[in-house]
Amino acid sequence: MHRRKRIVEVVLFALILGLALFLRIRRLDTTGIWGDQSFTLNTAMRWVNGGAMPLASNKSSAGFVNPPMIEYLYAAALRVWPDILSVAALTMLSGMVAVAAAGWAAYKAFGQRAAFWTMLIFAVNPWSVLYSQLIWNQTMVPVFASLTFACLLLYFAVEQRAIYLILSFVWAACMTQVHPGTMIQLLAMALLFALFWRKLRVWPLVAGVAIFALLYVPFLLYESGVGWIDVQAALEVARQPASLSAAALLVSADLLHARGLLGSARHALQFDTLATVLLAISLTYALGDGARAFVRRHRDPKAARQATGFCILLLWFILPILFYLRSAHYLQIYYLIGQMPAHFLLIGVCLAGIQRALERSTRRAIQVAAWTILPLPLLLLAGWQFAFNLQFQDHRFQSREGPAQIRHIRAATQMARRLLAERPACDLVVLSSGHRLETSELSLLREFTDPERVLLTDGRLAVPVPAPCAIYLDALPESRASTWLARAATQLPDATLSVLGETWQFYDLSPGARDGLVAEISSESQLARFTNGVALTGCERGQIEPGAALPLTLLWSVEAQPPEVVYHIGAYLLTPDDQVVAQSDGPGFDSIQWRVGDTFVTWFDVPAPQDLPPGNYQIAVALYSWPGLERVDLTSGGNTAFLEQFQVAAP
Repeated sequence: MHRRKRIVEVVLFALILGLALFLRIRRLDTTGIWGDQSFTLNTAMRWVNGGAMPLASNKSSAGFVNPPMIEYLYAAALRVWPDILSVAALTMLSGMVAVAAAGWAAYKAFGQRAAFWTMLIFAVNPWSVLYSQLIWNQTMVPVFASLTFACLLLYFAVEQRAIYLILSFVWAACMTQVHPGTMIQLLAMALLFALFWRKLRVWPLVAGVAIFALLYVPFLLYESGVGWIDVQAALEVARQPASLSAAALLVSADLLHARGLLGSARHALQFDTLATVLLAISLTYALGDGARAFVRRHRDPKAARQATGFCILLLWFILPILFYLRSAHYLQIYYLIGQMPAHFLLIGVCLAGIQRALERSTRRAIQVAAWTILPLPLLLLAGWQFAFNLQFQDHRFQSREGPAQIRHIRAATQMARRLLAERPACDLVVLSSGHRLETSELSLLREFTDPERVLLTDGRLAVPVPAPCAIYLDALPESRASTWLARAATQLPDATLSVLGETWQFYDLSPGARDGLVAEISSESQLARFTNGVALTGCERGQIEPGAALPLTLLWSVEAQPPEVVYHIGAYLLTPDDQVVAQSDGPGFDSIQWRVGDTFVTWFDVPAPQDLPPGNYQIAVALYSWPGLERVDLTSGGNTAFLEQFQVAAP
């Protein structure tokens, strides 16, 4: 009988894990890739390709740079399989580990029934499923938060094994690095150590702290090298004035909701309300039952374990809410993602506890109700959330808006590799949003194809024309570069991608077409040569009208390798006595990518004043460092290139 019961338990838990796996592997390649992911994936792949070990990651929304743990995790997956789908698989597996860790901790501290309900609601939770598929720094929080919580619960409430305490520090270091907003849970750990100090063993505590510090060494080296500017930025954020708000309570409850993911889902409001009610009941139960267990802790070992478990669970749930009750930033769901898996344990432990209480009744009807009626609200919620996940995944697959998805990036990468292999003398130019390597939405194509042969540009600002030939991927349709490509290059009919209602088109610019294009724009002689090795070789001016933008097309040539400085370009409309009437400044083509022998085109719109008087005017151009604003000298003297003079006639 006991063996049969164990088999049933194993089958039930296996079914839940199978359900979790199904939801997390389905449509795995339909989550979005934008600038954040491009940067982190590109950085990790650069290390895999033989570059330097990263000491930091991307910049957070709060304005400071994130620690590098996410890069190490991504690099581990990419070393096994250099495809972004390997990182998606890593994210999916991390979500599975989170469910299993929460279930195991609940099983050891609160019993098998609590573990079953905990794992069920965790497995189908919409945010948990999404964060098991989306490649992003924050989506690795659930696994490390769950592992940290599980180790603390096992150590203090079940058995004081040294490995639990040491691993809690390891997972906490990973959790706080992938999302520094979870630092508040370090305070939860400190409070637990203070409350249960008699259970602490010195050597695993010291070992855990030492490992935690070691895992932060790369980031500390980075901060030391940049003068601790990110620490100062974080402190500045902490000092910003903030008002008291209940938003943290609402965002915490949203971790159980689906409406924030797909508001058009049927009955979302009703089932989100049900989830909130279940959470409120569970929180009340945890406070009450935890208090009763606390009173009995000295005479009942089981009560002592439960009292400790409830204390850990409530601290893990409540402290982040208290911390974010005052916040100067608009709270997003990921600010409180470090609470996981507390919501699910609260509901699971509550339902299991009430079931046990009803089963002790002498009335058969109440005992039957404990198994048939009591779980119905949770089962209905789980069933609806399961269906919602399928609907949301199908919605992503069929969507015609939003950022490009994993499947699109993989298709573009594979096609780019093929075209580069067929044209070994040519480079690939990618036109997308974001003018810098750090901000381009498709920067990951650089490291995932051939770093030495890929240039990135914002098609609204500039387009490079590498020698002797180039392949272009236009992922920014209807930009200026798109118009330029349609005129100057040849479409590759077998190299077209359909991406969310847009068409990404590959073009071929042959050596002959490239030389003819450069000759068409170039002046008979150089217009200006700067001391940083860059020359202005062509300028085309559009019509000027008062109150409208004056379009300028500038052609540049890189004649010597410039210093590793970020440069911006200024285009000016001047009076005869060199007074600035209007100007337009911008980065043009990212100067970090300038290479000797290449040419690039930049576009500027100089806004002419509405009251521009008739008379003589002149176009001028300057180069300057950014953000230092130090102008680059001309080889002929001065630092401003004076170009065409023209006259504005009276209307």
